[in-house]
Amino acid sequence: MRSLEVLEYTSTPLKGTVQHNHCLIATDVESSTVYVALQDSQQAIEVRCLQEPDLGFMELATTMGELVQFTFISDIQAACLATRQGDILLIYKERFDAGQDAVEVVGTVDSGIHAMTWSPDQDLVVLITGEKKVLVMTQDFEPITEFPLHVEEQGQGVQHSVGWGKKETQFHGSEGKQAAQQKVDTSKFTTSADDDQRPRIAWRGDGSFFVCSDIDPRNNARVLRIFNREGVLQNTSEPVDQLEHALDWRPSGNLIVSSQQLPHRHDIVFIERNGLRHGQFTLRGKDQHVRELTWSADSNVLAIVLEQDHRKFVQLWTMNNYHYYLKQEITLPDDDVLAFTWDPETPLLAHVLGRNQYHTYRLNWDVLTSTSTHHENAGYVAVIDGDAALMTPFYYQNVPPPMCSFKAQSNKPIQQVSFVPDAASCRMVTVSERQLDFFDLPKNGHGVAKLTASLTLPSAQEELSGFPRHVTALSENEVFYLMYDEASQSDTMCLARLNLDEQSIKLVSMKPLNGRAGQVHYNATNCDLLVETTDGTVYDVKLDNEELAYLPLLTLPTFCPWIAIAHVGLADMQERVVIALSDRSKLYANDRLLSSEATSFFLRHDWLVFSTTSHTARFLPLDVPFDHFKLSDNVPDANDESHRRVERGARIVLATQGKSNLVLQMPRGNLETISPRAFVLASIREDIQQLNYRSAFTTCRRNRIDLNILFDENPQQFFDNIESFVKQVHEVDFLNLFLSNLRNEDVTKTMYKHGDQESKVDEELLANKVNKICNAVRQVLMELDQDQYIQSILSTYVRSSPPDLESALSLLAHIRESSLAKAEEALKYTIFLCKADSLYNIALGMYNFPLVLMVAQQAQMDPREYLPFLQELQNLDTYYQRFRIDDHLERFEKALHNLSLCPDRFDQLIDYMVRHELYLVTLEIYANKPEQKKIVLDAYGAYLDGKKAYEEAGIVYTMANSLDKALQSYKSAGAWREAFTLTKRLSFSVDDIQALAYQLLDYLKDKRRFQEAAAVAMDYINDLEEAIDCLLKGSHWQEATRLAYTHNRVDVMDTHVKPALIDGYTHMDEDIDELTSQFSKQTARLKELREKKPEPTQVLPNDDTLDNIDMFSDTTSMYSQFTRYTQASSRVSTVSSRASRKSSKQKRRDERKRARGKKGTVFEEEYLVSSLKRLYERASNLQSDMGNLLRALVPFEYVEEARTIQAKFDSFLGHLKEAMPTIFVPLKLIDTQYGSTEEMEEAKKLTADIEKPVIAAVQWKLQIL
Repeated sequence: MRSLEVLEYTSTPLKGTVQHNHCLIATDVESSTVYVALQDSQQAIEVRCLQEPDLGFMELATTMGELVQFTFISDIQAACLATRQGDILLIYKERFDAGQDAVEVVGTVDSGIHAMTWSPDQDLVVLITGEKKVLVMTQDFEPITEFPLHVEEQGQGVQHSVGWGKKETQFHGSEGKQAAQQKVDTSKFTTSADDDQRPRIAWRGDGSFFVCSDIDPRNNARVLRIFNREGVLQNTSEPVDQLEHALDWRPSGNLIVSSQQLPHRHDIVFIERNGLRHGQFTLRGKDQHVRELTWSADSNVLAIVLEQDHRKFVQLWTMNNYHYYLKQEITLPDDDVLAFTWDPETPLLAHVLGRNQYHTYRLNWDVLTSTSTHHENAGYVAVIDGDAALMTPFYYQNVPPPMCSFKAQSNKPIQQVSFVPDAASCRMVTVSERQLDFFDLPKNGHGVAKLTASLTLPSAQEELSGFPRHVTALSENEVFYLMYDEASQSDTMCLARLNLDEQSIKLVSMKPLNGRAGQVHYNATNCDLLVETTDGTVYDVKLDNEELAYLPLLTLPTFCPWIAIAHVGLADMQERVVIALSDRSKLYANDRLLSSEATSFFLRHDWLVFSTTSHTARFLPLDVPFDHFKLSDNVPDANDESHRRVERGARIVLATQGKSNLVLQMPRGNLETISPRAFVLASIREDIQQLNYRSAFTTCRRNRIDLNILFDENPQQFFDNIESFVKQVHEVDFLNLFLSNLRNEDVTKTMYKHGDQESKVDEELLANKVNKICNAVRQVLMELDQDQYIQSILSTYVRSSPPDLESALSLLAHIRESSLAKAEEALKYTIFLCKADSLYNIALGMYNFPLVLMVAQQAQMDPREYLPFLQELQNLDTYYQRFRIDDHLERFEKALHNLSLCPDRFDQLIDYMVRHELYLVTLEIYANKPEQKKIVLDAYGAYLDGKKAYEEAGIVYTMANSLDKALQSYKSAGAWREAFTLTKRLSFSVDDIQALAYQLLDYLKDKRRFQEAAAVAMDYINDLEEAIDCLLKGSHWQEATRLAYTHNRVDVMDTHVKPALIDGYTHMDEDIDELTSQFSKQTARLKELREKKPEPTQVLPNDDTLDNIDMFSDTTSMYSQFTRYTQASSRVSTVSSRASRKSSKQKRRDERKRARGKKGTVFEEEYLVSSLKRLYERASNLQSDMGNLLRALVPFEYVEEARTIQAKFDSFLGHLKEAMPTIFVPLKLIDTQYGSTEEMEEAKKLTADIEKPVIAAVQWKLQIL
């Protein structure tokens, strides 16, 4: 869908008129200097520098013969010239530019030189001598090999047929099988009448092969022979009748191009390296003679030098989607093309030599479409193909190229296309040299292009040369264009005013430009006209009283062939921003770099969209402040609307203004229309803002956008206009779809976050969002028409959270009273929404037997399953009947209530209570009935004893006044205070109390509740030494000391307290050493493990050969780039399928492996971090014990011991705090341990990040130490 436009044009007058017939051009790439060798009919040779016609002029002897080859050799800074007589000359640049004698004769081939070509790297030169021999030499003209050109051998790569695809096996249509037996008589093949009878040589772009074309004397037909770099024959072309002399090899290497003259047409034919034909296309003119063929440096454009009516011109052809387009035709008015060549380094830069002037054309690819961002823009794209513009309105239809909706036909080859903005009808102007053809286009894309006017641009001043460039229709009455001024070597802006009704046109203004223009852009929406010069300066052009004026707007970092202007910012604070894309894939907004990997871009009223070399489309909103107009640094997720993956190599054709469509073109040429989420969501938001809920709903439905956005985008507006929403989306099915998709989630925050926009759904509303919407919609529907919207009303009940099925069934029961048929129909829909069993159970729980029967019948339940039960229920008393129903539905609390209302069923109630553990419910029922309450409490106490909740059991028994049972429960719980309290109520003797005290003492010591044990020993046994011993075992040093001194037992200090204190110090010191050792080992292993983790797999470079997939069939099995370079691919499918069948036993085994944290396993890191976390928690808990120990050691004058252990523990805690940030970081699994994504994900589910521990702030240290 792209066309070639002339970005930049220059012309340089030659000194005198060139009367020479034979010209060759050579280019010095480093200095961008172009030289030409000229030869007249007398064989006099001149060498000129085209950029400086007054400098660098040289005449050579006339005896050298006809020019054969002229090339500039960069390594030696000299031009190599060869003549047919056999002379090879070097003309040195430095001496030539200085006007000195620069010619050096390198040597002479005695038999003459008929063809000569240098290799692309200029290391080798190949020539064909007059003896029809091929001579290969080095850059220093040292011979490498010499061999005859015409041999009988076919070459090393000759094709050997094994019978596959033979002609005899093909379908021949109406000709029948006899067509396969017809033999082509190649002996009659001959040369074309236009053939110049001279040999040609062409190299492949990489310099690996070259091809020679010459007339084989054996059959007088032209034959191509392909040789490798060493001069070994590889292949010979198949016979082609009337194959002509023109020859070139596409730099990319896949095709050799030549021409073929047939009686009824003139073809450009393509030949593969193996010598076989590979397609062709036909020239469209009559009586045209092909003189030369040459490919551009990027292999995209084929230039054909043609001669017709004794005048030469150049046609530029391109191929896309297997169709050849004539994109440009270069003619020189009042002049003739003597020589044409592409620049060897700069793609699409052409050098053209005429008799009077030297011209350069810098071409560029661009999509020809309207720049208007108005919603009614039909999205027309024009594709230039000769004298026709192929038109497709993408707003209405997507026609795959090379087809189109219709053609705009001109009588001359079209060079430019411009769309008229703001016209009453869609209007377009085509440019053919100075001819402007105006076409009216059908608005809806159906119809034909009607030619309404054909005008000729007026001639400007004489010094303005060339042709009108960048012709831009500013309105129906004004046309802007550029002309080149040879005198100032710059461009001049021109403005012409026209009247289509009167078929008149007038030049009204001219303004010289400061430099040469490279691009022009006109924003049809805001009437912004920009002109960019080749140095990157962008000028803002205005029309003041029919006079053109311009001011510099900004200077881009580099010249950008593609520019546009956008208005960025909020509605009241917009600023003009120039969007520019360089040929180096750098996308700029003014002088700010947006992306360094952009391949194309397009402006859609509120969006900038561009494609990238990483095969993505990026979307930037224009309605943001310019400071925020940039790509986000965040990694895009699945819901990121500013990022979308596209097919490899896709480029943007256009984005339709009135629809949310983006048209992309693939490298081969096929089109794809997508609806990017950014465009779709923008359209939905705009519709919601305008209360156009139906359009927003249909857009969501068409593009699979979550329907919650209709509410979440503006909740209050939705509630305020709920009736309008229902009336717009009035179809029952649409309302049901909306209700069924509701959920308590704000999708504008989770899925469709738009920039920095804050959520409009508060937390309180979000928690009950579904219910509120259902209630609001239900209220509106019931007011509008309950009968019509009965299904949607039922949907509101079912979609409530939790589902309000009982209300739905109540509504059905109400409808059943007036119309059984309507009720049954509504019930069918309700059964569709939820499970029939649930409806049956809820109807049963409503004790409505007619409703139960209707649900069972509509759900087609087996009567044998429900009728016996229903019949049994009919014979029971009311409350017992309800008890049975509730018990059947497992509504046990409700069943218990109904059972309590049944007389003489208390024993059954107690059994039912015990079976379903409904003790608290039963206590509420019998709260005012003491006898029944005591029975319930005893049963509850027994239940709690069974659950080992002894303390609570004791409380329940106490409430029931079962004191003996309560005492036993308290003993089991170790609740010694409550137990001794009950001894008084049970009138225990002193001996009984002491016996109970010994039992509780042993229990408390076993449970390490030493302080409580000491209280029991003192209060109920009166054993001081036992009490002190218990306190010392619990490290309650100060309490033990206090107790000893309180009872005047100073002797205990030496016999009990001090030895225990020394033991406590020793144990604490050992614990610190143990923790320190564990910490050192585990942190060292963790560091080693993390440092040895493998680096992430490097991203492989893109393989451009994958683009050419024509050789593969649809069923060809291909390895991905990943599997080509890994050894894991062979086991992926096996491991993947095995992972899904992993048994619970295997999972338990994995859990055990994870808990063990075996060295080298994937879970080792998690195990180490978890173990260290427990170490931190233990150290934190030790602080209190350490503080108690220090405060006990110092009073007994163990000062050195206290100082030593305090310093050791303080140092240990310091190491812990220092290492915490490096230990507790997010865990990373080692991917290479797994053969499939499924196992990796399963391991990640088992492994969770470990929270960082907290070391409690405890004042444990003593300042005196």
